[in-house]
Amino acid sequence: MNTAINKELLFTHFDGRTTPLQIELLREWLQTAENQQVYYGWLQEWEHQNPQVFTDPDQAYSLFLHKLDASPQSVSTRQVPILKRWHVRSFLAAASVAIFLLAVMYLTQPYWSMRTIATDYGEVRSVVLDDGSRVTLNANSKLQIPRFHLRTSSRDVFLQGEAEFAIVHTISHDPFKVHTANDVEVIVLGTEFTVNTRRNNTRVVLNRGKVKVRYPTPNQINTLTMKPGDWVTLTPNERPKRGRQSIDQTTGANWKNYQYTFRNTPLPEIAALISDNFGVTVQLDEALTKRSVTGTFHAQNADELIQALIELFEFDVIRQGKIIKLVLSDSTKTLN
Repeated sequence: MNTAINKELLFTHFDGRTTPLQIELLREWLQTAENQQVYYGWLQEWEHQNPQVFTDPDQAYSLFLHKLDASPQSVSTRQVPILKRWHVRSFLAAASVAIFLLAVMYLTQPYWSMRTIATDYGEVRSVVLDDGSRVTLNANSKLQIPRFHLRTSSRDVFLQGEAEFAIVHTISHDPFKVHTANDVEVIVLGTEFTVNTRRNNTRVVLNRGKVKVRYPTPNQINTLTMKPGDWVTLTPNERPKRGRQSIDQTTGANWKNYQYTFRNTPLPEIAALISDNFGVTVQLDEALTKRSVTGTFHAQNADELIQALIELFEFDVIRQGKIIKLVLSDSTKTLN
């Protein structure tokens, strides 16, 4: 066997600077009595040069054997220091927590990045946004606005229900977008208009200024432009219904003053309005579904509006909880 053991290596060992591989070589080299004699001879010489370390050769040799037993048997495996392993584990744990938090933040972004303003049945509420724009919410409506940075170029809000918007025109001409549930976008720079998203429709009435409305079709995204007095009703998979009325007849947001103006409005539409705004279900006698109403009424609750209708038509009111049934007087009957 080529031992490669020499005095320099042994002196390095006596100084405690040998590697696990060199210690393994020494273990094999000391299997013969001849090498042990050489070992003791060089040890004495080294102790003579370094007397402060060991004075007993037997003790030194015993210590060496103890170190051999304590040294690792395999020198090919590189051991990672405990502190370093701890740092790696800490890094991986911190990275896992960071990834988890980022995933949670991404998935819950619509909840924590937006602020919701809502109204109850029969409630009308006006709010002023960070950019100075004013929004008046009709009853039973929700408006989501960015919790941060409404003043930036993306002035996007999301509406469920009905609201009137009075939007401020910014110096930098930032567009203001109202998003509805049917992927309809109402885009303005600064104007007044109302949006109603009830009953799976989006109805926009423009009071002044200019509005662009983007809406999806099966094959593409279409855009239409509205002028003051225009109204449009968008229903999924149907052609837009558009119309125009004079500015002084625009009554899209009379509800903010608890006024309801009808122009030849079918009674079923009024029944749906009462349900949406006041949270009661109105059932109509078959004969009443063909009637229509024209006029302006002031009412702060369902009972006041129904009472106004009673003055126009002779029908009876049958109430059962939050269900109200309107029947002609000669056909009054109870709800089953």
